[in-house]
Order: sequence, then C-alpha cells, then structure tokens
Amino acid sequence: MAAFMKKQGAGFYLNAIATVLGIAGLVAMVICSNMTSAYALHSLTKLLVEAVIGIVLVILAIYAPNRFGNHDYISTVSILAAIGLFSAVIGSVISDRILLISGLFSYNSGNMIGWSVFYATATSLACFLIAILFLIAGAFARSVKEV
Repeated sequence: MAAFMKKQGAGFYLNAIATVLGIAGLVAMVICSNMTSAYALHSLTKLLVEAVIGIVLVILAIYAPNRFGNHDYISTVSILAAIGLFSAVIGSVISDRILLISGLFSYNSGNMIGWSVFYATATSLACFLIAILFLIAGAFARSVKEV
C-alpha cells in the first residue's frame, strides 16, 4: 500500500478530494430534500442517479491512470462526463429551489424551515461546485508519478 501511495501524483489526490466532495454533496442533497415534505426535490431520484454515476466516473478516473498511464482517454472522458453530470445536478437543484430562494430573500424572510432547507441546499451546491474545480485542476496534473 505504501508503494502504491508513493507512486501517486497530484492528480490522484485532487480527484480523491473531488470524490469525497461529491459524496458530501450527495448526502447534503438528500438531507435538503428530506427536511420537510413541502420543500422536497421533485426529481431527487434522477439527481441521485446523476450524482452516483458522476462519483463512479471520478473513481474510474482515479483508477485508469494506474492501469493505462497518465492522460489516457478513459480518465479524460470520465472526468469530462463527471463534470457534466455534477453541473447538471447543480442546475437541476437550482431550478427546483429558485422559488424558495426568491421567497426567502423577498417576502418570506421569516420562514425558518425554508432557511434551513436553503442552507442545506447551499452546502450541497458548494460541495458539487468545489468538486468540479478539483476535477478541472486534477485533469491538468499527473495522476501517476513518472519513475
């Protein structure tokens, strides 16, 4: 295990952090949908499938360079697909929450349950967005050190 970890480059660690952030975003998304039935995400199943496939693709992007070398087609395509899926999740969550957000910042600012849902949603979106940034940075770094 120590030899495996010594062989890994910066791209490996950036993609691993993106995986952890994707899982955290997934958990926060489920929490924000299940806080109350009035503010449930209508397309939660689709969002869960997209997020899980994105996380699996990031794990594939971590594994592929160890098998095929740095900057192979499999890891490049899987990172691009994961970025696209995470972006789709962000867009869908924002479109589901836009009425709640506009109400909270205008006429319904005293809605404490709405604010709790908003904070959980913002946490989920931040995790996915930061995961995308780590994936972009990891795509330009070497995943396996040259020996």
